Amino acid sequence: MDIPDNPVHEELEKLPKETLIELIKMYSRNWHTCDGLWFSGVEEQYGTEKALEIDINMWSISSRLEAKRIKEVLAIPDNAGLDEVLRAINFMSWAAKCSYRIDKNGDSALLTVISCPPQEARIKAGKGVFACRPTFELGFGNVARVIDPSVKVTCKYCPPGPYPADSWCQWEFKAKT
Repeated sequence: MDIPDNPVHEELEKLPKETLIELIKMYSRNWHTCDGLWFSGVEEQYGTEKALEIDINMWSISSRLEAKRIKEVLAIPDNAGLDEVLRAINFMSWAAKCSYRIDKNGDSALLTVISCPPQEARIKAGKGVFACRPTFELGFGNVARVIDPSVKVTCKYCPPGPYPADSWCQWEFKAKT
């Protein structure tokens, strides 16, 4: 089956690197907007508990599919190790919009989210902090399972639990040795 022509591909090839990077950031903002709008709509209609239940299910599926696509596009081999798990996270749809750092030390790394646009938008809208831990347990866990199942992910802190004033959440990625 032939792939139909798509003028977007041709247009993308014409753009300078800087513009492509800005487009990626814009697409990440769009992803966050869409994610936030659907969650808010479900939350308003059915309540936060039901919205969280649906969100967890969505992340269970979407993070696995996205990790598989990233693995394919970047030609990441099976059981690629901790560095490739961390690299794949950098290409997740939400990543270009968040501010986070990764501190690697030997066979482990800490990913710390400094700025979380969804949480910050909720606070600004007067909705309060969202209990996002289960969604990212699935999200980060699925990336690790797709790229290298020997890498284990542990939450150090994340809402709804307590978290420090200078960051939202922190996750440990540890390679089995």
